[in-house]
Amino acid sequence: MEGLKNALFKSLSKRSAKSEERDASVRAGQLLKRMGGSVKEAAAKVGASPRTFKRWLSGEASPRANNDESLNRANRDVLAPQGRRDRLMRSADDQYLELGEDDSGSGSIRRPEGVGAPSGGFIVDATITVSKDTRRRVVNLGEYLSRDQMGDMLASYMSGDPTAAETALTQGFESYLPAAEVNAVHGINFAPLDYEG
Repeated sequence: MEGLKNALFKSLSKRSAKSEERDASVRAGQLLKRMGGSVKEAAAKVGASPRTFKRWLSGEASPRANNDESLNRANRDVLAPQGRRDRLMRSADDQYLELGEDDSGSGSIRRPEGVGAPSGGFIVDATITVSKDTRRRVVNLGEYLSRDQMGDMLASYMSGDPTAAETALTQGFESYLPAAEVNAVHGINFAPLDYEG
């Protein structure tokens, strides 16, 4: 699913995902700055020795593939504050979602008496195809994604594996509109899902 990783990165870190493509010395320097200037702490966060980390900083050496991804994971971890992670987790809750009784599996929302329309939620700006009609749409999947699915999406972002994020997002769209095919994700916004009433 094109664009999902970048959209998650931007919404959680408030930075461009292109920062993960920069030279290792730049990314190591960014991590060092975010860790308060402690080479020992920055190296430990990546799982490297301080000496090796210093070599990355100076450009003397480049990290191997697994260390390169560890450097990106460490930067993602410090770029996404816990408060933002918590808000993301609270942007989804399928407590009122009931699957339709027909074979389509489409979800329906049946809110109890006194529970109003939601505010907030997990809002996806994407190019979506529905019955050969392809266009850009903005969809609030907050009521269609469970907290477990949102947890999978967050974990996939933190680990750098977009597969779980794609699975969770696809499941949300299948509940929202089973015939929808998500072609590209352009942006994601989120706020705690809250019901009036």
